[in-house]
Amino acid sequence: MDSPANRVQRILIGVILSFSLMTALAISEGLIRILGCEGSECVEKDNFTLIFPIILSLSITLYLLLHFSKGKEHEKGILDRWISREEEDEMRARLKQEQLDASGDNMGSGWSEMEKKHLEIKLEEE
Repeated sequence: MDSPANRVQRILIGVILSFSLMTALAISEGLIRILGCEGSECVEKDNFTLIFPIILSLSITLYLLLHFSKGKEHEKGILDRWISREEEDEMRARLKQEQLDASGDNMGSGWSEMEKKHLEIKLEEE
């Protein structure tokens, strides 16, 4: 099964393709002017269409961040706090191990061992 990061990358590819098409159409229709923009001529136009290239650049940035953090260890990538790159089986095993480590079942035996050693040392001194 794919990791959540791989799923997000596939979604981002679709977003990148669709918003690049919308940006190209807006440029070809003259809604977004790249060259030949002088003074107040561009200010009078509707700047609402600039949302397409903004979303496109954000999507490309997120995709590149996910793509270049593939080879890194867990928790070493920039977006690992929000989007996990682990496979589902690895994630389940790690979470079960963390649950076992955090549970208080072993705490009682550890405490009794420490108390036993302390009493042995104290009795040896006497």
